[in-house]
Amino acid sequence: MDNKIEKYKRLYHLVVEEYKKTKYFYFGVFDETFYSLRVYESAKIIINELKKEDKNIKINEEEVLIASILHDIGKTKLNTRKVFDKNGILKNSRLEWHKHPTKSAEIVEGILKKEGYDEKFIKDIQYLVGNHASRKNEIENKSIELKILQDADIISDIGFAGFIKFFLYSGEFKKQIIEEIKRSQDADKTSSGKLLNLDISKKLAEEEIKIQKYLTNEMLKEINSDLL
Repeated sequence: MDNKIEKYKRLYHLVVEEYKKTKYFYFGVFDETFYSLRVYESAKIIINELKKEDKNIKINEEEVLIASILHDIGKTKLNTRKVFDKNGILKNSRLEWHKHPTKSAEIVEGILKKEGYDEKFIKDIQYLVGNHASRKNEIENKSIELKILQDADIISDIGFAGFIKFFLYSGEFKKQIIEEIKRSQDADKTSSGKLLNLDISKKLAEEEIKIQKYLTNEMLKEINSDLL
């Protein structure tokens, strides 16, 4: 396992170097070095919980963890002028944003070939990476590996990480912190649970949502002023 961890580290730092070259994905609210790390760790938690429930469950852990590291690498190839401007995310950015899973799958092939992985393994990773954003029933007969990756992707965006995003967003796009705190209260944090595949993921998400709600409520107390 130690040898695998070294491979994971190498892949992660390779990805970090690619994010460094971008304008939006190396810092602030869209810092993929943090987010990819969180998806990787969330995937490990889900895998461990599934194994506790069923000791005989078959999961290709290596595929899930490598896919979690690489799943958003395609963002480095997006036309960010179609996604962002100086005021934030563009309203019509969805089309360009949704290209990143396909772009990620394309990039993954070259990365993993250089790392010496065989063709079947690469295809399996491309399946996971290319479909990680296809929620609900868009993909039939999802593998357990895809279910885990998709759920880890969602869980990593709520809880403490979800809470701090509003403050990072205000700094990155010069928004008023007070307004971002209010927006965090209005955000529908329960909708994420509807997109999760696994029961254990739903339980984990509930705990993260509790954390996010608690932190938001504490911050709202800070701006409970008669000046507002």
